[in-house]
Amino acid sequence: MPTHFFHVVSLMEQTDFTLPDVFAFLPPDQVHRMDLPVGTFVFRENEGCGRIGFVLSGSIRVFKDHDAGKSITLYRLSEGDTCILSMSCALSNPIHQASAVVEEQATVLTISTDDFRNLMNTSNEARDYVFSMFASRLTDVMILIEEIVFRRMDERLAGILIDHAARHHSPIINATHEKLAEEAGTAREVVTRILRDFVARGWVELHRGSITIIDRKGLLSRT
Repeated sequence: MPTHFFHVVSLMEQTDFTLPDVFAFLPPDQVHRMDLPVGTFVFRENEGCGRIGFVLSGSIRVFKDHDAGKSITLYRLSEGDTCILSMSCALSNPIHQASAVVEEQATVLTISTDDFRNLMNTSNEARDYVFSMFASRLTDVMILIEEIVFRRMDERLAGILIDHAARHHSPIINATHEKLAEEAGTAREVVTRILRDFVARGWVELHRGSITIIDRKGLLSRT
């Protein structure tokens, strides 16, 4: 995880800071806090590993690009999470297999890959946390595969809209058709066609750069 673009503070410089319980296994003298603005790439596919991040707040999208120009969201990181791809990179694979970008301004605790490896060798709490993260993300990816293989794209898009609304506690989804296409792993034209069908059914309204859910039950019927 590169640090040169961000506001970075050593935890040892913050006498009033207390690690949250979920990250109590992190050694304060080895940890830095990073404040990451929206749009910051935490890491990019095929980059090496610098530091391992643990999310205090905000939202980070982990995604995979394709040579054809398409992109698909693998999962999101929020409070209490860390990225299994970064951990895998630190432990066994020299490069990242996907990219991660900040969606909502994030604060992240980071440690070096060397310190992370030592922590895995010495801390049962750290190992338990890492194994729980791997189990959780494996479930996320299995669900993603199931959706892509077995669900129609209109069902998948309806589910994405409902999920966005639930995460932001608002019926207004601030996302372009292109961004939703990246989320769903399809073409922008496909998303536009499906959204127009949802409009015709009275389920959503389309605005420039946003979508408003009008009939949540109608969308749910499609999922």
